[in-house]
Amino acid sequence: MVKAITFDCWDTLLDDDASRAKKQKEYFRQIFNENGFPITQDEIDELFRKEATLFQNHIVQHRKTQNSTMRAKTIVQLADVQIPASQIDKIADYCDRIALEYRPPVVTGIKEVLAVLTKSYKLAVICNTGWHSGETVRHLLQGYDFTRYFSHLTFSDEAGVAKPHKQIFEHTLDKLSCRTEDAVHIGDSEYSDIVGAKEAKMRAILFTGINDKYKDNNSADITISTYDHLVDILGEME
Repeated sequence: MVKAITFDCWDTLLDDDASRAKKQKEYFRQIFNENGFPITQDEIDELFRKEATLFQNHIVQHRKTQNSTMRAKTIVQLADVQIPASQIDKIADYCDRIALEYRPPVVTGIKEVLAVLTKSYKLAVICNTGWHSGETVRHLLQGYDFTRYFSHLTFSDEAGVAKPHKQIFEHTLDKLSCRTEDAVHIGDSEYSDIVGAKEAKMRAILFTGINDKYKDNNSADITISTYDHLVDILGEME
């Protein structure tokens, strides 16, 4: 019997569109230029791609996410330039807090379905952090009034472990006083969300409404592209 439902955040509750990454790259270029290291758009795009790969590798190897300071340092190192530590800290703070200025859109239909689900299930969020800290994402969710629906918010930088490692799912379900076998996780990533949830003995639903990269190749119990029928789907999983 399903007693609890956990949700990923990015591309599940909030649309991780390109607006914040664009501003982050612009700010990096500004700081690099101010320090005598002009850099093209193509070059900063490539640095971000390389850093993203290293970020994911770090999760696999260490079961933890890196914060914005660590990520900014990696990009500076990859660029092989000398930037003062104070400027790197400035970049990191900007890259974290930019989400509060350029707020991501709410995924269509999610608030309506949460309003129904919260009457029958315990709900929680499990979010891997990175450029945006748990503190910042919590402010985002509070600003959109999401927190009224959730009994607990788990962020990898605060929990000390990241998806897909089963400990972050077990930690969250423990906070809900629910067995993992009695819970369903919903997210957009095959690796972080579906594989992780299955490892924790949860059932898993892949949401492809924003990120459809895994729609034809995944190990989810069910794949959905909208939240229109989620209440009925969960009812059938009882």
